[in-house]
Amino acid sequence: MTKAIQLQAGSSTATLYPELGGMINELEFATPVGVRNVIDGVVCSELPHNPGYRSAVLFPFANRLRDGRYQFAGKSHQFAVNEAVTQTALHGFLYRTAANIIAEEQTATAHSVTLRYNSTAEAGYPFAAAVELVYTLRAEGALDVELTVTNRDDCAIPVVIGWHPYYTLGCDLAECQLQTPPMQRCEIDERMLPTGGHTIDERFTQSMSLTDTQLDNCFVLSADSGGEQYVRFYSKSVGYGLELWQQTGAYGMNFLQLYTPPERQSLAVEPMSGGIDALNTGEGLQILEPGQQYQGAFGVRLMKQV
Repeated sequence: MTKAIQLQAGSSTATLYPELGGMINELEFATPVGVRNVIDGVVCSELPHNPGYRSAVLFPFANRLRDGRYQFAGKSHQFAVNEAVTQTALHGFLYRTAANIIAEEQTATAHSVTLRYNSTAEAGYPFAAAVELVYTLRAEGALDVELTVTNRDDCAIPVVIGWHPYYTLGCDLAECQLQTPPMQRCEIDERMLPTGGHTIDERFTQSMSLTDTQLDNCFVLSADSGGEQYVRFYSKSVGYGLELWQQTGAYGMNFLQLYTPPERQSLAVEPMSGGIDALNTGEGLQILEPGQQYQGAFGVRLMKQV
């Protein structure tokens, strides 16, 4: 049976699964209309499979990888193709990898846990790396995630990392608004793979209703100024919202995937360090030398006023 860890800080709670890529399957905040779960997770029977990769950390690539194949340092590597319709590999392997719990700390206002994953010789990724995740739940209604990837190999390794949460406000997307930073949309082909082009997309720089909006797109955020950039997802009729942030900059989480599921009861807002097929395109790809680290940060905060 898959075991959960529950974090508790004030009225905030988070339920996560170290065996499943640190998957967050429940996140409750004390909203103005009562305690609400803002994560659209999966039922217990689906946990071992997690068909939508919901709220898992993604490594060593996020999004799609063309034909499951890439070349690095003159060698070809092959992941299993796990999305038949596009003939691509999706989201790496951390979502099905078990972690060691190496630290836990609780105070009056926060509760944190640190997970560590050791990768040595996965199919498609024959490199030694350690991935450390620190989840910090805060009583005021926030979850912060800090991650560190360390190259434990004696050669350079390629790294892309991301997170795959589905957020819900307990209503249909027709009742929701979205606001984002200025960004460029990555142009894609019929296989959902990048063509190399980018289009300025200003639809959401001013708050916009999601009533008639369908999204399954990767966007590039500006890395010029660095710092936190925010997506605001809220509903005036429900009475609260969420602020989704990610740390950007020269080596930041400079990519964002937005997805509206067919049932339209949630919105996936996925921070990523690299773009679609980044192991092939190099867009956002981090190359770590032996002993070198990549660090990223992202999270969610309750918006009590909308």
